[in-house]
Amino acid sequence: MTRRAPLRGDELPEIVSPPPGPRSLAAAKQLRRVEGAAIWGADATPIVWARARGSVVEDLDGNRYIDLTSGFGAATLGHAAPEVARAVASQARKLTQGLGDIHPHATREKLVRRLSGLGGSLSRVLLASTGSEAVELALKTAALATGRRRVVAFEGGYHGQSGAAVEVTHVPASPDLVKPAGPPRAIHIPFPDPARCAVRRPCERCDLSCLDRGWERVEAECHGTDAPGAVIVEPIQGRAGVIIPPVEFLPRLCEKARAAGLLVIYDEILTGAGRTGPFWAWERSGPAAGPDLMTAGKGLGGGVAIGALFGRPAIMEAWKRHVPASGESPYASTFYAHPLACAGTLAAVERLTSADIRESVERIGRILERDLAGSAARVLGAMAALDLSVTSNQSFQHLMTRGVLTLPGGLAGKTCSLLPAFTIQESQLLHALSEVTRES
Repeated sequence: MTRRAPLRGDELPEIVSPPPGPRSLAAAKQLRRVEGAAIWGADATPIVWARARGSVVEDLDGNRYIDLTSGFGAATLGHAAPEVARAVASQARKLTQGLGDIHPHATREKLVRRLSGLGGSLSRVLLASTGSEAVELALKTAALATGRRRVVAFEGGYHGQSGAAVEVTHVPASPDLVKPAGPPRAIHIPFPDPARCAVRRPCERCDLSCLDRGWERVEAECHGTDAPGAVIVEPIQGRAGVIIPPVEFLPRLCEKARAAGLLVIYDEILTGAGRTGPFWAWERSGPAAGPDLMTAGKGLGGGVAIGALFGRPAIMEAWKRHVPASGESPYASTFYAHPLACAGTLAAVERLTSADIRESVERIGRILERDLAGSAARVLGAMAALDLSVTSNQSFQHLMTRGVLTLPGGLAGKTCSLLPAFTIQESQLLHALSEVTRES
């Protein structure tokens, strides 16, 4: 077998076998024979990734792609980020599994203290393994603190696909088999979208009339027998196609929520950890937008599986009232604060909070705004989306054959979403954007 040259991570695309190539096709066929159908969509012929570094992905057939997805936004520092890899390898030689809620370990203590400092007034932290799990924790915490299980959520919102998380998710629509039999947990109201006004009137600048109108329903529900106890929102909607509301939206929402006695939960799983410029996307709206609870994940770990719930102390202490008679913790998980994930996240956070990463995100944002200016694009920091004349799946396939990986999405299925790593080389970004703009 010919030895493959090492990946540097700064290469441009190279297609040696039209994707999906024969090795990818064979591996995908074998995988589908033994894997549950839930993870497979309509396309049964994906490429199969073999290795990746920086912003370069190589498939089994030796094709190299520029990755504008950073693994759903998780590999913020690029694939196989050296600082994360070193931290995980070092931890693996010391401790690979803890004892969850019974005995903490040293790396968990270091990470939680570090995250507590990043949360500001949200100085209490619970860890999770996925974003969905962090959302579940947020909803449980809000329910324990308020005594009310229902929440206000937003049309176009995406919060995960497990349990309560899928109940508050609006897009994509969840299958009937996962919908609860009782009253719906979520009260969905319009999300401010300057390009698609929910009240169907032309407006040069969104004045949040959609929020005012939607809130009338919330107020009616607050006087019902099953009133909501919280509101959950993405500061910027990602899965819906990078929908960026006016900066006044979050402060106005907080004002309305608190007047109604509702806790405010921000889902920063995609937008947090510097994706939009500031470490938390809500910060662009100022201190009046401060939440009560906040979820994080994806890019926070720089590629390792991590989620986290941040909360105000008084709210997070609500769990104390629910310690079982056995004395065990009211929340537990076998892989809670998994040592390898904690070590990788700790290393990632140190880099993600550095000035050079903030500068890199802002530079990426300027390039995206400039190069996508002629298309129907929405850009904020290192996240962008543009609307297409073809379906996003068609665009995804076209771009893949030209060596660029993007994310299909959008409410109408005609949006190309871009989530580049913060460490992408300018030459790679410019090359990839020249291909992307051909699709618009």
